[in-house]
Amino acid sequence: MSHSHLAIRHLIRQVDNYAARKQQGRKTPEWLAGFVQRAADLFEPFSGMARPGFECFRSDDRWEISIFLGKTERVGGPADGHQSPVNFSFDVHALCGLFEPLNTLRWNAFPDCGLEDEQAIDLSFLLAEGIVQGESVSLQVHAGPPESAGPALKRYDDGSYVTV
Repeated sequence: MSHSHLAIRHLIRQVDNYAARKQQGRKTPEWLAGFVQRAADLFEPFSGMARPGFECFRSDDRWEISIFLGKTERVGGPADGHQSPVNFSFDVHALCGLFEPLNTLRWNAFPDCGLEDEQAIDLSFLLAEGIVQGESVSLQVHAGPPESAGPALKRYDDGSYVTV
């Protein structure tokens, strides 16, 4: 894990929450937490810190997962309350090695979708589909969090961060 990440134990807690709620009567398998964590480790923020998040559910024939870096909210100073996405790189080559095998790797881009930039950020994403632990998995890597997600981190004027 990169030095610029916070520990991603919260990802495992999210998986546990999904398991507790049971989706369609199926428990979320333990291997899913490890897969999501390994995929989230491939984010590398260009500066500062970042906190990855994810959403997942079981469809009829596969696990469908979306991962992203949450926004950072400023606390204090003239930008107080401003939320901004995190600029990052993502190791696509290493992502390929998480599948056994990788069947599809595709970039879906919608730069001319007629929406404002803030609304359109979730439309463009990397799609990887394949097999993980004998299960079909569809993973989307998004440039930003879904519109409904609040901030993942708060950054104070002194440079410190806290998770939300």
